Amino acid sequence: MKVAFWSPVPGQAGTTGNMLAAAVMSCLILKKNILLLQNHFRDKSLEKAVLGKAAGMDLFENIGLDSLSRNIKISELSKDIISNSSISLYNNRIHIIPGTTRENKYLFETELSLTFTAILNSVNKFYDIVFMDLVSGPAEMSKRSKEEADLIVVNLSQNKNMIDDYFSRYHLPEEKTVYLIGKYNDKSRYNLTNLERSYHSLKNKTGVIPYNVDFMDAMIGGKLMSYLIKNMINGKGENNLYFMKKVENAVDLMFGNPVKAGGII
Repeated sequence: MKVAFWSPVPGQAGTTGNMLAAAVMSCLILKKNILLLQNHFRDKSLEKAVLGKAAGMDLFENIGLDSLSRNIKISELSKDIISNSSISLYNNRIHIIPGTTRENKYLFETELSLTFTAILNSVNKFYDIVFMDLVSGPAEMSKRSKEEADLIVVNLSQNKNMIDDYFSRYHLPEEKTVYLIGKYNDKSRYNLTNLERSYHSLKNKTGVIPYNVDFMDAMIGGKLMSYLIKNMINGKGENNLYFMKKVENAVDLMFGNPVKAGGII
């Protein structure tokens, strides 16, 4: 299953963090094998959130998206090629495909425009869920990836102007689109209940990822995996319990949750 995480505007909705939280939780709760990849140019936010200081450019030489782009031109990607191009986490249940190490953005985007769809279709054969962190806005590569996706997760903020702009400019297929409100504050006037009243398209199709300082610190410090696993097993503190519950609800919205009894109540 191919899942596209995308936002109409960069930097407001916490798209990368939202995707990472949902992906790791999908592995922990739903017992899914997960692949993570992104189409950003030299943006290592995804890798740094789980690898920390180890996510230097030299770590990604000869692996990652560049490796898959090279190999897909020769033949369909095998499980071994994908594994050798990825970084394995959590007992080999989560794989990350690092982004490009190319210096030239134009060459990177040109090559990826030719290979990314084929890459997606190849890796999708070997994982339960492939999560894509896509460039925000109207980028052509992101548009095509959303078309290929089985599920589109549109990441919004509580900024009503942003939501108005999204619904006026974009018309994604509703049958495969859900919404996430990132960096969510339930004390805001524009809480989920009020937003669903204002926007019919959001009703019963929207989850939230609350703003949480510990989660943000874990992302910046490269300890996101340990934060989520620790709070999944033995969560402490009202804010962390609330955060984990809302992430679980978001996963439930996206995929259904057959393990409710073992979830976070």
